[in-house]
Formats: sequence, C-alpha cells, structure tokens
Amino acid sequence: MEVKGDNIIFLLGAGASYEAKIPISYQMVNKIEELIMTNSKWKPFKDLYHYLKSSILYGDGIFGDFDKSFNIERLLIVISEIEKRDKNIMYPFIGTWNIRLTDLAGKNFENLNEFKELISIKLNEWVKLKDYNQANYYEGFTSLKNEIGNLLKVFTLNYDLCFERVVGKDQNIEVGFNGTTKEWHYSNFDSIESKDFFLYKLHGSINWYLTKDKIRKLMISDDPVETPELIFGIEHKMTSTDPYFFFSSEFRKQCLDNETKLLICIGYSFSDEYINNIISQAVLEKDETQILVVSSPSGNSKEIKKEISDKLNINEESIIVETTGAKKFLLETMNKDYLAQYIHDSKDAPF
Repeated sequence: MEVKGDNIIFLLGAGASYEAKIPISYQMVNKIEELIMTNSKWKPFKDLYHYLKSSILYGDGIFGDFDKSFNIERLLIVISEIEKRDKNIMYPFIGTWNIRLTDLAGKNFENLNEFKELISIKLNEWVKLKDYNQANYYEGFTSLKNEIGNLLKVFTLNYDLCFERVVGKDQNIEVGFNGTTKEWHYSNFDSIESKDFFLYKLHGSINWYLTKDKIRKLMISDDPVETPELIFGIEHKMTSTDPYFFFSSEFRKQCLDNETKLLICIGYSFSDEYINNIISQAVLEKDETQILVVSSPSGNSKEIKKEISDKLNINEESIIVETTGAKKFLLETMNKDYLAQYIHDSKDAPF
C-alpha cells in the first residue's frame, strides 16, 4: 500500500532524546538524590524528599504494585497536588495533613514550594542542549518527509527542543504560535499550506511562557526561558485549558481517524494512562491500526510486546517492536518502504 502522510502519526517519549544526552525520568531522580546529599542548597530538603518518595512507593505497595517506577514526573505530580492544600477536591474529606508532612513542608508549605522550584530549575537545565549536533539523528524525520512528500504529524511528551532545532533547520514546523505576535492559538493548525510538520507538544516546552498580565497569554521565545510553561502528567492537568486540551484532543482525533494506520512510538514508556487509553481505543476500534514501538537496544522484544499488550489490553498482534534505539531507527531503519509493510486497509488485513 502506498504510504501517505495521513497514514502515520508519531508519538515521542523521553527515550527519543536520550541518545542526544538528555536524561530520562529515573536518571533525573538519581541526580536529585545526589544533589540532596552533596549540595548545600539542596540538603535542607533531604528529609522532605525521602518522605515524599517513601509515601509514593508505600501507596503503590498498598495496591500490590511493587514494580511501578518512581521518576521525576511522579514526584512533581504529587508535589503539585499537595500544594493545592484546601483547594484540593478531597480537602473536605481529609481530617488533617500527616503530621510528618506538615513538619517537613513548613508553614504554608513554603519548603515544598521551594523544593519544587529547585527541581523545576534543574529540569529546565537538564533538557537544554548546548550543541544540537548531538540530536542530529532527528534528521531521519526530514528524510522521511522528503520521501513521502506529505505533511507529517508528530506528538511529543518531551519539553526539549531537539525536533525544532534539528528538523526545523530546513523544514517548516507548525507548533501553534503566530510568527509575528509569538502568541499561541489553535487556528494556526488550520492550514497545511507550505507546512512540513505539525508538532504537538503535549506537556509544554522549555521555550514557552505565560505573560504576567490578567489574560495570561501563552507565548513562545526563540530560546529557553527561566520559568517555562510545563505540565507534569496530562491526566492530572486534563482541563479545558489550551493548548493542552487542544493537543490531547488532536491526538485522539488523529488516532481514531480512519486514514491513520500506523502509530510510531519512539522512546515512549507507556506510563501515561490518558495517552494509553486513546491508543487502546484506536487499536480496538480499527483492526487495521498497528503500533510500532521503538525501544532501547537492551530491551527484549517479546517481553516489551507482552508488557504493552497488558497495559493497553490489546492483542500482541497489533504491536511491532524495534529494539534499535531512536538513533539507529531514525537514521538507518525508517523509510517509506519499511513503513509500507505495516500499512494496510482493513480489507487487506490477514485473517
């Protein structure tokens, strides 16, 4: 079957940028643990961090989930929820905060706020690259676009600028911001004329920021900003607020579109429940939809396929696994002919 841009969509996770030397979530947690042991600015938060981590793992254990990973995103999600205090929806049902938490978090939880701010600043640093030549393997997207000739749609959970800096060198990427005013608006995705890629950054970006006026407009900067607009875990921030509602709605729309035959997941750990639900629905509703998963070279294809099948509650036959890593896949494996073997109409599907 001929491959068209409408037949494929991409979903990028942290593993897509790992070979560009951007640490993934569990590595960021390791860095935090090193900082609280060695850095004078971080040491005051050691007990608070240990309390938060042990409480999160304890909660997993109550439900028998002893294998669930602890990473920086889960840590920030929990901190963000605790920060709400009396604004949390469960507040009327909670008699009091844990005494240990109130001791460590400080009056009005100022220690918790300071700790989160330190983490956010470091997170911003970790996903910046001084030399984007480290991410040159993203040029594989450019090569595929030139082969297919149609607009390609890429959804990413990453905050980094690897795609924009590498692919954007000679491709026109729409990210939703007006070229003149620098303000975000969904209507910027209405026209495909002269566009090579639509890039949907589901969790924000290190060069996005909110204005400080009453309207709070979302703007884009040419370079990373000090306090970027990011969210941690889309199921925890799934509101009617754009651009996140628009991006997640577009992801659902594209996954369920009859023209979409192949979802290519590069470096995605399948740990986002909302994203998983959308993917699962697409595969279950359209028997011709397949998932191509690009994982680490150290992974076991059979085990990965089984794990994803269990998480999404779909048949393993719908899952293709490439344990090449993002770099090799984008530069050596991915091309129009390779993808064509996994794209077919429902009437062509094997019995």
